[in-house]
Amino acid sequence: MSYAHLFRLLNFGLLVLACSTSTLAEDRPNILFIAVDDLRPELGCYGNKAITPNIDRLAADGMRFDRAYCNQAVCGASRISLMTGLYPETTGLRSYHVKDWRQKLSGVTTLNQHLRRHGYLTIGLGKVYHERVGHAAVDGDNWDHWFDLAHETHWVASDNIRTHYRNDKEHRKTGKGPKRGPVTESVDVADNAYIDGQRADLAAELINQLGGRSTTEAADEATNPSERKSAASSTKNASIDPKMLAKNKPFFLAVGFTKPHLPFNAPKKYWDLYQRESFSMPPNAGIPTGYPVGAAKLDPGEIKAYGDIPTDEAPTQWNSELNQRLLHGYHACVSYTDSHIGRLLDALDENGLAENTVVILWGDHGWKLGDHSSWCKHTNFEVDTRVPLIIRHPGMKRDGGTRTSSLVELIDLYPTLCDVANVPPPSHLQGRSILPILRNPSAEIRDSAYSSYPARVGEANTIGHSIRTKTHRYTQWWDQNDAKSVVALVATDLSADPGETTSLADDNPLLSKLATQLRSRVISARKPPKREAPADNHKTEVGEFSIPDVSPLNSMQLAKLRKLVKTDAEAAALAESIQKDAAALIGVAPRPIAVIQYEGLVNTDPNRIKTVEHLNQMTEIAVLMRHWQATGDRGTAETLRNLIFGWASTYKPTGNDVNENKFHPLLVAYLALRDSFDDDQRRHIDAWVQQIGELHEPVVANSEHVTNRYSKSVRLLAMAGLILQRDDWAKAANEGVKRFVRKSLYPDGSSRDLKHRDSLTYHGSSLKPPMELAMLAGEDGLALYSWSSQNGGSLKKSVDFLVPYAMGEKTHAEWVNTKVDLDRRRAAAGIEKYRAGRLFAPEDALGVMEYGSYFDPDLLHVVRHLTQDDAKRFPTWRTLINAAAHTDTKQ
Repeated sequence: MSYAHLFRLLNFGLLVLACSTSTLAEDRPNILFIAVDDLRPELGCYGNKAITPNIDRLAADGMRFDRAYCNQAVCGASRISLMTGLYPETTGLRSYHVKDWRQKLSGVTTLNQHLRRHGYLTIGLGKVYHERVGHAAVDGDNWDHWFDLAHETHWVASDNIRTHYRNDKEHRKTGKGPKRGPVTESVDVADNAYIDGQRADLAAELINQLGGRSTTEAADEATNPSERKSAASSTKNASIDPKMLAKNKPFFLAVGFTKPHLPFNAPKKYWDLYQRESFSMPPNAGIPTGYPVGAAKLDPGEIKAYGDIPTDEAPTQWNSELNQRLLHGYHACVSYTDSHIGRLLDALDENGLAENTVVILWGDHGWKLGDHSSWCKHTNFEVDTRVPLIIRHPGMKRDGGTRTSSLVELIDLYPTLCDVANVPPPSHLQGRSILPILRNPSAEIRDSAYSSYPARVGEANTIGHSIRTKTHRYTQWWDQNDAKSVVALVATDLSADPGETTSLADDNPLLSKLATQLRSRVISARKPPKREAPADNHKTEVGEFSIPDVSPLNSMQLAKLRKLVKTDAEAAALAESIQKDAAALIGVAPRPIAVIQYEGLVNTDPNRIKTVEHLNQMTEIAVLMRHWQATGDRGTAETLRNLIFGWASTYKPTGNDVNENKFHPLLVAYLALRDSFDDDQRRHIDAWVQQIGELHEPVVANSEHVTNRYSKSVRLLAMAGLILQRDDWAKAANEGVKRFVRKSLYPDGSSRDLKHRDSLTYHGSSLKPPMELAMLAGEDGLALYSWSSQNGGSLKKSVDFLVPYAMGEKTHAEWVNTKVDLDRRRAAAGIEKYRAGRLFAPEDALGVMEYGSYFDPDLLHVVRHLTQDDAKRFPTWRTLINAAAHTDTKQ
């Protein structure tokens, strides 16, 4: 064996993180995530009246989505749906406050939580979730930083504040009359007199910190002295942990603005942008025939809570002065929010961050501005469900921006950001990534957009289920107590009737097709994807578990693997499958135990079963390590570090080869990630590895009982030597492989395990550890694989011996003449795998054939036979690893 080659692995390991970090820096952009409350596409870039130069310039550099829809037209439910990736139909969370949502969805990984687990620095402020304050309400445990600002009072004029508190007090006392202050306010004040302006100050300051500019430098560049003073006041307590900044992570900054939500309060200068006389009510005053009045919300309680709105009149009775003031106020608030967005875009530019930051601007739902003779949201109308969505991706810019008419939903943003950030999406997501549309505006990811909203229709409590196709909107109201009962239905042709005031005729043949399409969407929304078990963790007997194999790779091998994953369709498919398995494991907590009770115990023994519950975490580590090798994902690395340290801090090594062999994936992971641990943790884990090596060294040197158990000790010693750079242990492991061949493998290819236990299963399991060590030997590996002892035994012969059994050309009755008492006790306990006379299963030879194909490409035909993938270059993950591992090996 070439010891110089063997120990190059260690030096490569030290380079792995640096190599992957530079790749990730290019592949993992920063993300600025801007949420705006009650914002419909009433924007200049959408061809509408609002004056929005900053949003317009964002659209001019990005993509404007003309058919983006929320999943429920109310603040809380819409935001929870987006941030969890689950439909309200699945979560049952439909209200505007979604009280205790985090408790109810305690097992769901949120968007910010997922990005944080995958190495993003996550920062949030403002109205991202509906509740702005309160630790659980904003998912506080799952941000690196959440910034709370003082609770907003909405009004700044003293008369208006007094009116608000007077109305509120009276309403609480009597339950009658308005409970809030006036519905509009125009005062000549600075932007940050209102809370949204303070949020803009804070967000801009955070971007300065992320870009490395000091608060003083940024303030000095402000042209208005009053703005400098005011901004300093707003941001005096804003600070990102310097240790977080030092890690140079990509950031996910989520900023939520409240306006244009009621009340329509904004500094006077934004009101002055418009002439009130220019506003008029929209032409679509009616509702379609058959549309339930209760579902149309023609008496909007939200706006009637304000002190100067007539509570005893329907909106159709309001005078033109009030209607124009409301329209004016909404547009002033939109322009006010546009100025905040401009500040954030400027901050990105000034800090040199724009070229590596994806910007997403979204509204949580639409809003009626007199449409259908009403105001506010809370329906399935087009105007309430359609939202603005603009995405600027620095790698996908087009001069002048671009637009798409492809249908998308807000629930699609979570998987999209996973793609943008190059992190695996969690398996629970119900949305679809928009990335194909970002690449090609003509691409389509769905044939309809789905939304729902609860409504009282007659005497029934219903859920209105609605789909928006390219041309039509179709809504059915289902009785909540009888899902088969459709209380009402309406279909409209929006291509001919964009104002949505005319229903299709009852005999229109399209109705049947739309009904089928809608029911399919509802069924889909009610059935979230289930968490999948790792592909290699197939069902086993009680008290056993199966660990996917994982081997060390040096930096050149990792680079080749990751290139294959990006360029080869088969490799990409294998990596995608592992990604799905790994996604459910990111952030999993360690489940270590101090004592392993496994070896020598019958599978049904309660102590062994309890141990397996904990030790099965090695399966999770193997899946995560495969994913890290394929991607270099930081969140996966962080999870692995936590698991490694947790186990090394708890389990006490004993030298038991069977038990400690289960730690192989953990040792492989530590070899790769060792240099990324802090000094104290590394010293602690090194001492733990040292114990393992010291306990197995004498076994490897002196044992006369050389069977499959011995080969496990050899691999444990080799891994300890690699990790701690112990050349003496590497040499001892090399001699251990030869000792194993001399004492355990026979000239006809059979083995001591086969003779002793009458089991081809154990014959095969004894071969994999020494074959893996031969792989690590690089150019000398083939020689070690073919090396023969004086009696003529070799790894190659013992692998070839197994081929006819793997191909089904020969059979073998297992365990019939075993000399091991444990095997007989397992059979007596009724464990099928150990039943005497059970025929050897050809698929149990797959692992040996996979390893063997690294040295002998002819064995690939056996692998393909076992996997029934005759045409594939990479029928399994191990064969892909073999291809990557051959980077610097003669073939």
